[in-house]
Amino acid sequence: LENGTGVATTNTGTQISINEALKMAEGTHPVIAVLDGDGMPLYLQRSRRTANRAQRLALIARDKGCTRPGCEQPASMCAAHHVNDWAKGGPTDINNLTLACDHCHALINDGPDGWKTVVMGKDSPHRGRTGWIAPKSVDPTGTPRVNDRHHVGQSIATAIDSSCRKWRSRAA
Repeated sequence: LENGTGVATTNTGTQISINEALKMAEGTHPVIAVLDGDGMPLYLQRSRRTANRAQRLALIARDKGCTRPGCEQPASMCAAHHVNDWAKGGPTDINNLTLACDHCHALINDGPDGWKTVVMGKDSPHRGRTGWIAPKSVDPTGTPRVNDRHHVGQSIATAIDSSCRKWRSRAA
């Protein structure tokens, strides 16, 4: 788009140059979709609030179940939740979606007793996963926590790695 090269496909299936598409889009609210190799949308700008099939499958593969710490609900009992709220401009992109069961989803709100969700940053051992921040009455530190119940293999690998490091440091 920035270089004005390539082609765009209109809603009727006509392919036009990017420059033509940009001229047509002036003064409108165009929908931009980024597709994966199979033509499934992964990014749908602000045109769609609900996750599509491809996004849902990606969430199931990544999250495996409800992401709130301690929750055991499987992916089949969860909905896609916007980490950054849709109503506040949060996009329906895979990196802004997470799985939450109905019970846990209802806990998320801006009130004093509401839970918050964040994407764990690059410096976190859980980079890219969803961290849940409990209300101040539950955790005054506001520390984001992840749900490891659906990631047992990762927890075991981390524990083994930690044990090996301790053993190596003692042996040295």
